[in-house]
Amino acid sequence: MDIKQSKCLLCSLGCDVAFRVQNEAVTGPEFCEEAGPHSARVCARGLYGAELLGHPQRVANPLLRTNGALRDASWSAATDKLASALKAVVVAHGWQAVAVVTEPTRSTAELEAVDCFARRLGIRAVSCAFEPQDWPLVSVAGSAGAGAITEANCVIVLGDVFYSHAVLAKDIIDAKYTMRGNSLFVVDPRRSNTAWYASEHVQTQPGAEALVLAAMLKALKASGKANPLPGWLDALDEQALLDAAGVGRDVVARMARSFVDAGKAAIVVAPPARGVHDVALVAQLAQLVAAACGEQKECVLLPSGGNVRGAQPVVSAGGWLPVSSLVAGIMAGRYRALLNLGADVLSSYPSTELSAAVRGMDLVASLSLFHGEVESLSSIILAGASWYESEGSATLFDSSIARWQSIGAPSWGCRTLPDVLSLIEASLDLPAAQAGANKSAAPSQATGAPSVESRVNAVLAAMSGAKSGELALISLPASGHSGSGELTGWMQWAREMFPGGFCEVSVQDCEALGIADRDAVMVESATASVQLEARVTDRLEPGVLAVPAYDANARALFSWQPGSDGWFATGPGCVRVCRKQ
Repeated sequence: MDIKQSKCLLCSLGCDVAFRVQNEAVTGPEFCEEAGPHSARVCARGLYGAELLGHPQRVANPLLRTNGALRDASWSAATDKLASALKAVVVAHGWQAVAVVTEPTRSTAELEAVDCFARRLGIRAVSCAFEPQDWPLVSVAGSAGAGAITEANCVIVLGDVFYSHAVLAKDIIDAKYTMRGNSLFVVDPRRSNTAWYASEHVQTQPGAEALVLAAMLKALKASGKANPLPGWLDALDEQALLDAAGVGRDVVARMARSFVDAGKAAIVVAPPARGVHDVALVAQLAQLVAAACGEQKECVLLPSGGNVRGAQPVVSAGGWLPVSSLVAGIMAGRYRALLNLGADVLSSYPSTELSAAVRGMDLVASLSLFHGEVESLSSIILAGASWYESEGSATLFDSSIARWQSIGAPSWGCRTLPDVLSLIEASLDLPAAQAGANKSAAPSQATGAPSVESRVNAVLAAMSGAKSGELALISLPASGHSGSGELTGWMQWAREMFPGGFCEVSVQDCEALGIADRDAVMVESATASVQLEARVTDRLEPGVLAVPAYDANARALFSWQPGSDGWFATGPGCVRVCRKQ
């Protein structure tokens, strides 16, 4: 039996993982023998990732839908059928009617292969299915590494890091308890597991993180201890910021004082999929706080996806569409064919309109490990390999490069993404389009971008938009799941420990609405009405409802329309809830 080492891409930390391999079959997980980043502290999500490789429900061979039923097919038959259907779409509508979407849980080489594939064929509508918070988080600037947290005298966390990036929990706890007087502030509308360890939990109104940071910058400027700060801060009304955020001046002042006075400090930003207004602004203000407080003050930005930072330059250089624009284009009937290369857009951005539009396409083909929502509408399903079954590299949250070797050949009849793209091209047997033909005008935040002051004021305005009887809707991460759960939802441990189908509601709201714990409730938004199980909790303040980000049905409660910047909104939604009669 051999021990083979790889990397986990189920979050952006890229932890070392190892597997026991016998006769090219993975028999279980193992701790890494060699010292490496977090090698002895892989989280349960990474440890149980071995389940994905030999899962009994994995797509093992290509499948073709015949008379409504999926049947096994050879690779040549599947790619020939795909090529024939694709040619028919192109003859009728042109390559501009073809959409391609992939995911950031791919190696950089695989993403570059998708770009080359689309470029050679002249496909313009190419996109990467980022979680809503990830693109704005990495589009701002780089991030400090986990070493910024080690032995820090003050750590400020925005989000529930203990669930979203569980391996960092020990670093943060150690930083708090290494020395008497060290402090940990957690800014989160929910009393999360991370907040439980905090010296002080700054429980905000949902979406107010940018306002708290702006108020903190004003406190730093007033203290006279910070480096010079921009003049636009003077135009902001401090009391308006505090009132909208639902926090007091004293706690913000304590947080600012602890951070600037610390010998070493870190501010960690790990936003959920939905619940934080203007994530890019939050990242920008967090970096401004760190820069204003002098040496050894750093900012750690934690996207959720495994290779988000590696995908960002590929997407930018290739002129890929924001996934929000692609989704809007599908719903508008702009595309007649969809090649879904790993991502499940119907689980990630669920809506009845999107499902109906995909159902009405001439061709839906999918490369996948499992049967997801997109696969239920696909006429052709290709058996894809995971990153564990090929060599590759990824750029982690701190811009370091993680490289790995294959732990074995792809299982059963599965193939790697570059191999599949080569087979499709060979079956198409078409002359290559002009290089660069897939370039499109992706939204740019550099031209005519709104000022920081106007963006803070926009968050202030958004915070006052709730109507009477509505609850603010936020999403919850889980240490057992990644993204919308299209992969981790197949892991038995994750399903048992972190099931979906529920919503968290405050004790006060449940009393007012006549809801008891475990009652069936109807949660209604402008986009969906979903039945969920109520979980009465003291973790939330009145006026807030939380749903798991890994539950596609619950995600349908959020709006998935592009915002003014062309990307999905990241702020909270609005819902009404009542006991199901």
